[in-house]
Amino acid sequence: MFVIGIKNAVGVDALGDPNDIVTRHIAIEILLNLLIGKSSDLYKRLYEAELIMSEPDLDYEFAKSYAYINITGQSKKPRKVLEEFKKEVQKLKENGLEQQSFNRIKNMVYGEYVKEFNNVSDICRMFVSDYFKGINSFDYIEKSSGVTLDEAASILNMVFDENKMILSIVKGK
Repeated sequence: MFVIGIKNAVGVDALGDPNDIVTRHIAIEILLNLLIGKSSDLYKRLYEAELIMSEPDLDYEFAKSYAYINITGQSKKPRKVLEEFKKEVQKLKENGLEQQSFNRIKNMVYGEYVKEFNNVSDICRMFVSDYFKGINSFDYIEKSSGVTLDEAASILNMVFDENKMILSIVKGK
């Protein structure tokens, strides 16, 4: 197992405005799915080369004073996965985000938010977690359509910094 961690120095207190927090969270989810989500080119290449065993878990966690991204998966060569991920981030930074792919992933993320309201335990977890962050959980539904390509590109350049990435490997027996 491996975890690629990306430190993001901007917690809720630094952003302040709940609208900025929600927009940032949505944009990061879109970017993660564009970079290494199940329908991404990188995921397909890694899977076909047998560098990853299954779709990685993508998570953005934040609170008042911290924020970080986790990409968790299984691989026999996790260092190669990190190397390829860094290359993909750099490629996206240099070439920019494609509007059609961005819109497709944005719609998928919106659908995931809507599905969370189908499960009582998900609703409880979401409302409690968001309450302590000063966020209204319904803002994700309302704000997801408003996240722009330019906002996502700005967050890509700001958050996905190679110098703030680390790899943790859990080896089996």
